[in-house]
Amino acid sequence: MSLSIKKLVRESPKTVLSALVVSLLVITVVVMLSLSKQPKLADGTIIILPIVQTEPSNELDWQSYTRMEQVINQLGTSANSPVLLAEDVIALLTQTSSFIGDQQPIDLTRLLVVSGAALMIESSLTTAPNLQLNYRLISQNKIDQGVLQADSVEQLQAKLIEQIKQFTTNPFTQTTDQNWFTKTLVQALKAIQYNQVDVAEAKLTTLLNTDPNNIVASRLLAQIELKKQLLKQASKRLEQAAEQVESSHFRQFARLKFIEAQVKLENEQLELALSLLSQARSFAAKSQDWLYLGYIANWSGHINQRLNRYAQARTQYQYAIDYLQRSGSAVDQVSALNKLAELEFIEHNYRQAYDAVSQSVVIVSQKKLTQLHQQTFALLSKIEDKR
Repeated sequence: MSLSIKKLVRESPKTVLSALVVSLLVITVVVMLSLSKQPKLADGTIIILPIVQTEPSNELDWQSYTRMEQVINQLGTSANSPVLLAEDVIALLTQTSSFIGDQQPIDLTRLLVVSGAALMIESSLTTAPNLQLNYRLISQNKIDQGVLQADSVEQLQAKLIEQIKQFTTNPFTQTTDQNWFTKTLVQALKAIQYNQVDVAEAKLTTLLNTDPNNIVASRLLAQIELKKQLLKQASKRLEQAAEQVESSHFRQFARLKFIEAQVKLENEQLELALSLLSQARSFAAKSQDWLYLGYIANWSGHINQRLNRYAQARTQYQYAIDYLQRSGSAVDQVSALNKLAELEFIEHNYRQAYDAVSQSVVIVSQKKLTQLHQQTFALLSKIEDKR
């Protein structure tokens, strides 16, 4: 082989040189492409934060959240990159002490830890001297930022969605949801965050008087009625809302059935509650709503345990843990793990109980979930005494 190459070099030096140059160019291009290739985004939740307006405005609070909801609904969701609904984002912000109307900036580092999100989108709208949107796409190991310009806010939101899709490279499907957030609904959500239940109830009632088809408002009001033990009132409201919601709004159906199941549970109608959770599960699966699949499985485990169906309860708790890991909800993962540990303890499976609560301890400690520290470590101590 070496003799033939030497002969070729003697006879055709230009040919060999050209071949070497071409080979080097090919290698260079391949190396450059590999270096410039964007690292694959890890599977996990996508959190779109409220779109802040930099200029002071009396309408700042509610517009920031309605714009956030519009982007979420237009983006849709993905199996590998589930997009949290606006309500879910607000719930997560509450866990990190970030409230509607609070002028303190969101603690993004804390939010990333608590949520376990694969990607967070932070953006701010500037109207002077030109209309533009400053954005940051924040993942676990990279931040991509830029400035978008357009003639309208709607165009800017569309451009932001394209940036998100390019960054993730995952296919997104529309969930056929609609924009529920109005000024009054955001004010009600703010009242709920600040535990002003009567204010929230009044706001939601006012909204439903003018917009009776606002399903989110109906569900939130039914949740308040459930907490006040107005069970007949809550049940009737949820049934009416289910009749009003469009058949393609799977995420809303799932959430309505989930709350309705809790109402039946309060009425000690355990089998009916399980049936409603089964319906909720079907709708949540169709819309790839991993967070609510986790909630549904967790409550299904709880009801099965009350019915002494321990094998079914164990399976549901394990499903809940898997779903909630996928959705990134650390607080709810701990809840499911602790319930599984309690079940194993009841059945004297102390080794399995210890394994479950040990996972809870790791999450609570690493993510500094102080609100769950006492109950989790008390459970650990109880289980260790039996080992």
